[in-house]
Amino acid sequence: MARFIKLNKRDVIVIGGGSAGIAAALSAARVGTKVILVEKGSTLGGIAAMGYCFHTFYSHTGKQVVHGIAQEIIEDLVNLKAAVGHVRWPGGRLYAVTALDQEILRVVETEKLLEAGVDLLYHSLVKDVLMDGAKICGVVVQNRSETIVIPGEIIIDASGEGDVAAMAGAPYEKGRGDGKMQPVSMMLRMTNVDLEKVAATVPVDLPVLRGVKPGGQKPSPMYISALLTPWEKIYLQMGLFGDYHHQMFINSIWENEANINISRLVNFDATDFDQASKAESAGRLEAYKIYRFLRENIPGFEKSNMIASQGVGVRETRRFVGEYVLSEEDVLKGAKFDDCIGRSAYPIDIHDPEGKGVKFTEIGGDGAYDIPYRCLLPQKVENLLIAGRIVSATHKALGSVRSITSCLVMGQAAGVAAALCVKENKSPRALSVKLLQEYLRGQNVNLGQPEMENDRKFLVEVE
Repeated sequence: MARFIKLNKRDVIVIGGGSAGIAAALSAARVGTKVILVEKGSTLGGIAAMGYCFHTFYSHTGKQVVHGIAQEIIEDLVNLKAAVGHVRWPGGRLYAVTALDQEILRVVETEKLLEAGVDLLYHSLVKDVLMDGAKICGVVVQNRSETIVIPGEIIIDASGEGDVAAMAGAPYEKGRGDGKMQPVSMMLRMTNVDLEKVAATVPVDLPVLRGVKPGGQKPSPMYISALLTPWEKIYLQMGLFGDYHHQMFINSIWENEANINISRLVNFDATDFDQASKAESAGRLEAYKIYRFLRENIPGFEKSNMIASQGVGVRETRRFVGEYVLSEEDVLKGAKFDDCIGRSAYPIDIHDPEGKGVKFTEIGGDGAYDIPYRCLLPQKVENLLIAGRIVSATHKALGSVRSITSCLVMGQAAGVAAALCVKENKSPRALSVKLLQEYLRGQNVNLGQPEMENDRKFLVEVE
């Protein structure tokens, strides 16, 4: 029989240990508040720990848009020889790509949180919220042996699915209007891959990005945007993908290893337990079929081995309606806002909900847009902040602001805001935006400072 435990009250409760939750917990603790982070799984990092690159620190105009905790993590990884920095991609979709080792990332992020005094609660799922009118008084968490009540002053939902915000009654939307959402994917980590052979024989739609990897002597492939057109008949017969000209995105920080973004599973809603469970099974089986397809057909994979992700990566579920809804027009024109809490430069990246390909749309203006603080304030709940891919945005705007670096930016802002609310005895809506921005600048967040956008210290130019 499960025990019932009530913990001491925390200043800030963060739900979710992905990029947004990590940045939220870390920044809140650094402002001097007592923070607990609740993670449903066994590890931190979210999709960043599955092998995806950190996209993107630079706008297509060459300005560094993202600093703060995101940049700090990369600097630590560079020092540990688990990343090389932001590698310039001439002719590429992005100005620079930041590949890294996902296992060392987990270590770095865990160390940072523990050093800041954040309490970490793994294997724990939020099953209910305690409400006093429009205010969340605490969360009820279930793990293998205990039911835990955690009272809290300010709650940050960075769970990806927005379970806490939904339980508290915050309004939300799903998908593109008809309820259909972007596909889920399971990343593959492949070993014993001849990346030079892959780059020389597989068709590409953009130049292959090369860089000198840790321990390497000369530039080798770090990012490949490949087309599987020559093998369409094979993968269609295998029932792998339902679209022509299917793309394969490869990133690599080591000489003979590759993280491969190729999987695409449609019609799964990760907020539904049954569908989420089926997606994990489908993803695991699809990953194996992809491995067989690559090893048996694609030059460079003949001797490869497969390491699949710990779980499927989810691009979209709930999007909460905040005090402001970031729109596609805001992203495309590079909109600026008085309540800016950070910036984003990742293009709109839409994986078709029907599984019919991927479309990228570049940001206009100066190549970056501001993320408004109001997008972190869900309607109808008073002491709740949201961060990550549940942010207040339209379906298409989410295709940009859901990127890893943007989630780190939002998480850092939500954490600082939560800590200031505790210290100032204010609700998130009543918090002074100017005070928040002052603290964010103190944590090295770029709110449009020219000197930060011209910083090229960790930009790696490859000859």
